[in-house]
Amino acid sequence: MSNTPPENPAPTSPFARLLREAGVSDTRFACQVNARARQQRQIELGLARTTVGHWRRGMRPRDPMVAELAAAEMSAALGYPVLPADLGWRGESYRHDDLGLSGANAPVETLRTLAGLSGRDMRRRDLLQDGTAFIASAFAEPVLSSLTGVVDRIVGAPPPAAGGGALIRDVTETFRTLDAKFGGSEIRAQAVSFLHDQTRAARDNRPNPDLFSALAELTQFCGWLAQDSRREALAQRYYIQALSLAEHADDAMLAGRILSGMSDQAAQLGHPRQSLALARAALRRSLTHSTSAVRAMLYDKNAWALARNGDEAGCRRALDKMDEAIARDDGAGPSWAGHYNAGDAAECRGHCLRLLERPREAVDRLVEARALQGAARARTRSYAEADLALAYLSGPVAELEGALEAGYRAVSVAGQVSSQRIARKLAELDGALSKHPTVAVREWREQARPLLQSASAA
Repeated sequence: MSNTPPENPAPTSPFARLLREAGVSDTRFACQVNARARQQRQIELGLARTTVGHWRRGMRPRDPMVAELAAAEMSAALGYPVLPADLGWRGESYRHDDLGLSGANAPVETLRTLAGLSGRDMRRRDLLQDGTAFIASAFAEPVLSSLTGVVDRIVGAPPPAAGGGALIRDVTETFRTLDAKFGGSEIRAQAVSFLHDQTRAARDNRPNPDLFSALAELTQFCGWLAQDSRREALAQRYYIQALSLAEHADDAMLAGRILSGMSDQAAQLGHPRQSLALARAALRRSLTHSTSAVRAMLYDKNAWALARNGDEAGCRRALDKMDEAIARDDGAGPSWAGHYNAGDAAECRGHCLRLLERPREAVDRLVEARALQGAARARTRSYAEADLALAYLSGPVAELEGALEAGYRAVSVAGQVSSQRIARKLAELDGALSKHPTVAVREWREQARPLLQSASAA
């Protein structure tokens, strides 16, 4: 029952924050832990309210068994999983952290998992970053469930309440606009906090498809923010939970969008075959249910995956279907697809052609995209300019002048964006330019140095 003081006591401990969130007094929590000890361990713990007060002020249980019992009781009070490690305590044994790596059949269980995942993300900013890896095979079970329709759908739901799904979509769209212009680092904490609050609120109401669809959109976006911050394991878990929410809502278009996001993540992490399988799964799940803009987005990711696998003929077919779909876009469809335009399609074709080692064609398409892409899409524009510079350098004879001009554009736009994806792309360009040790190249590298340092520090 004794306690050891923390090495660096904080003004508000994780335990205190969670106890306040649960709305439980010190006395009641002590009584409940004592009852759990009698029921589960057949011992009289004799925990006093004063000990709970010490925990609130940052002290830790010395006995790992007590830490396990207290964490279990906190989980019961909050309605989502809490481990001793979440409280900064040492439990009885190391447990593999698989929270969020599988989808639940029941809607309420998905909410419980997501509340635990987002809550843990809020409390531990380094969650699932160090020592925990992205697991490409973990996507297999959720994808199979999506394609076979075995996830429980919400039926007999009441009409959507005022606010609810509409509120979540509006806030998510605001976050998305800020992310496109400034990057995700500045808004990730706020987005995750909003997700946690909305998920906990959703547990208190009867499930309805509109709310679950909106939560799926927000969860997918939080996955993207984690991915753009190089928290890949965390992003993967958000994507899996987002897919479950979309399936509970029977939102086929959004399910396809999430599967495409999974494909992009697998590709970025060097899993081209899994990326292609996920891109094809996205098409199978939602192509026949999708609007023109959504179909273009699905073919976009499919083309990327085919290019990374060296399938030029298949990639060109997918690109043609993407162009056909975006040409038919009439503006109808979900808000999350509203940003996709002809500029995105031109950029996609340029990116894919560069991957297929067609630099001249890639240059033409990426130059064309400059005039088509909106100024507010800073991350997209910077990435495209960096890829354009790489295309200039990939020809039979490197076009250094064109590469530097595009490289300066990339750096100029990236200056306002906090994005690890952009930092990594600029680092790739820096590596390519370093093979041309001219004064002009050194000047560009000097200007890009702050952005390149952020890539190496991540």
